[in-house]
Amino acid sequence: MSHDLEILKTGEASMAYTNEVPWHGLGFRVDGATIKSAKEMMKAAKIDWLVEKTPIFDEAGNQINGAFQVRRVKDKQHYSIVGADYIPVQNADAFEFFTEYLEAGDATMETAGSLRNGEYVWGLARLDKSFKLKHNDVVNGYVLVGIPHKKGKSVVIRTTSIRVVCNNTLTMALAEHRHSHRTAFTDKTIRDAKEKLGIAREQMDQFEDTARTLQKKALSREDVLAVLAPIFAPNADLAEITKKYQGGELGDRTKLGQLMGALEHAPGAQPDNGWGVLNAVTYYADHMASRSSDKRLTNAWFGKTATQKTQVMEALLAA
Repeated sequence: MSHDLEILKTGEASMAYTNEVPWHGLGFRVDGATIKSAKEMMKAAKIDWLVEKTPIFDEAGNQINGAFQVRRVKDKQHYSIVGADYIPVQNADAFEFFTEYLEAGDATMETAGSLRNGEYVWGLARLDKSFKLKHNDVVNGYVLVGIPHKKGKSVVIRTTSIRVVCNNTLTMALAEHRHSHRTAFTDKTIRDAKEKLGIAREQMDQFEDTARTLQKKALSREDVLAVLAPIFAPNADLAEITKKYQGGELGDRTKLGQLMGALEHAPGAQPDNGWGVLNAVTYYADHMASRSSDKRLTNAWFGKTATQKTQVMEALLAA
């Protein structure tokens, strides 16, 4: 089985965490007391390396016009073929986004790592901000930075959260900044990102309002299927799906069957309201989808299931 987590020649995983074991169960623990900066976290996670853009030559030694490759400097690990207008983003430059929060004591680095042999690099810092809903349901705030060294993929900086009872990660649709590789990543980029995200703590306040709204929104199982089916089974007939569910025939091998199972049985389940539905989806994305924990991590933060979380939240608010 192939995995997304980068395993170094030493046999170590290129991923580190400073607190309790993350929901994906990957990486190795480092002493959080020794991690005072983003650079120190990068070194601990072994992602303190550089990328470069170099020309591509044909068999005769002639440069292919307009063709370049992005690769890691230290070992020439190839990532992507790109055009002349592609500008690489260094891991350290993107991690500078964390510095202001760390120095002000508003956040602490919690985990960082490398996926797909360094094609994706990411860092996660926990904010000094959380909220509690009914049933002692605690949600902690985070800032996520993701750096893809690949054509067509943007650097992502977003506010996210983790629900403590089940370690579900939630992407906040309104708290995200994307940076194209067609422009240089500078101090202005970081300022623009912070301006777009606003103060991360304020974003958590907004998400708390959303969570409370969803928790108050009562939904029948049929209502839930009407929200989930267009996203997870867009070509299926809703009436037929509902009939199968009511007859106990939906099964646990289909996405909708697994989602409805998570709605009822996931840790902290609240099956009768919108908040419970959103967390069933995030539980599915973080703990059930894909064949390995590192592939789930990639998809839950940067792939299809990350998009689905946002789609479900928007659909629930509109329901």
